[in-house]
This record gives sequence, C-alpha cells and structure tokens, in this order.
Amino acid sequence: MIAVARIVGVMAAFSVLIACGGADAKAEADVAGARDLDRAATLAAACTGCHVKDGAAIADLGGRSADEIKASLTAYHAETGGASVMHRIARGYSDADIRLIAAHLAAREGR
Repeated sequence: MIAVARIVGVMAAFSVLIACGGADAKAEADVAGARDLDRAATLAAACTGCHVKDGAAIADLGGRSADEIKASLTAYHAETGGASVMHRIARGYSDADIRLIAAHLAAREGR
C-alpha cells in the first residue's frame, strides 16, 4: 500500500512539473512508465507459459478482466495452507507485482 501511495505521489509531482513546462520531468515519467510496462511483461511471461489459449489442462486467461486475475492471484498469495504450484508462484509476488500482472494480462490482444 505504501508503494502505491509513493507511485501516486511521484506521478502527481511529475504531472505538476510537466504542466509547468518541465520537459525533463516528462522524460523521467515516460522512463518510469516504460519500466513498469517492461516489468509487467516480464512477470506475466511466467503465466503465459501454462495459461495459453487452447491449453489442454490449464485455463486460458484470455477474456478475464484485470480485477478477476488480480482477485485470483491475491487469493493464491494469501492462502497460507495452499500447496499448489499457483500458491507457490503467487507468494513470490508483491501486491504491486500482482496489479502489474493482472493489468498486463487483461490488456493483451486476443483476450
């Protein structure tokens, strides 16, 4: 939660600087956004290894909203007694990682 507040605060500061003509601030904001996009794609790549369209045994994530994906990952992350592969994987993600993954997967083409 603190990380989200920090990101929101930083983005607000960048917005003010950009509005005041701070070209350097806009460039910094673009770089930060690009890093988030790269991180989201990198994290989500692990999901697409198993959750592929027309997968034999594992459900495709296509067509699911970011909220649905986030809720599932959050549940796996929080369930202390779970021992499935998904429980182990989700425990390795932070809340921010889960939000990035959910947004990335929901925005993919062909969902």
